Amino acid sequence: MEELVYTSICQNNGLIIFDALGESEMQTGLRLYEDLLDHSTAIGRAGYCSFHKIKSKQMLIAALRMVQTECRSGVLFPVLHFECHGDPAKGIFLPACNEYVGWEELVQEIAAINQATRNNTAVVLAVCHGLEISKLVSITAPCPFNYLIAAPDEVQAGYLRDVIPAFYKSVVQSGDLQAGLALLAAPLKLFHCGEWFYRTLATFMVTSFNAAGRAEVVEQIVTDQVEKAGYRNREMIRAARARAKAYVKSPHGFYNQASSIFFHGKLPIPYGDFRAFVELKRHCR
Repeated sequence: MEELVYTSICQNNGLIIFDALGESEMQTGLRLYEDLLDHSTAIGRAGYCSFHKIKSKQMLIAALRMVQTECRSGVLFPVLHFECHGDPAKGIFLPACNEYVGWEELVQEIAAINQATRNNTAVVLAVCHGLEISKLVSITAPCPFNYLIAAPDEVQAGYLRDVIPAFYKSVVQSGDLQAGLALLAAPLKLFHCGEWFYRTLATFMVTSFNAAGRAEVVEQIVTDQVEKAGYRNREMIRAARARAKAYVKSPHGFYNQASSIFFHGKLPIPYGDFRAFVELKRHCR
């Protein structure tokens, strides 16, 4: 087994555009919305696309939480599209209010939506340095989105204007992400959380599944649970650490637990297939 192969399904059925560009800038977000509105109506998918003009951090957070509420009904599985500026250290910039929304805060809001959709939320960041948010994905926490399309560095507005509409038109008409991706090129890149998870976990199993590595994972799990709870006490930490130690005790148990957490209760690949992939990586070192 040279590669680990599995089918990833993301049931996107709506595109939501969050436009935070300044009034004097090229209005690529609004143009995208108008273009896709006409296209989706023409192919019988009216209502596929919606648009939010963002003028403050509060507006963005409120809009994202409205989406989360709608997703909880089990009807909406969105692609979240962001049109704004990005800074590698500070996050996305909202010129109307001269504020930044940090990458970590943005990911937290997106992760809540992805949890509501059970890993059927996609993200497209039409911003500079958008790939920064992929660094916040962890093998010890639920994946915050199914996949991400973003640029690691700067990206020109003219390029986005030229290629993004064709990408969405292809995807909305065919339902085939790969067909749409064929229309994109550098600097935009696909970051698929599932692929990243299996490669990262396999590397960890080969190089770090030892006493020190397992101890580090245990502490990360405890930290994640404390942050999620919003408070800490001795009893909670002791119980969380005991549970974490139990599931990192064996490779099989660790794989099952980590996969279930990351994929929101699902186990896309049986342990036997993953173990064969790990053994191949071990022998190829």
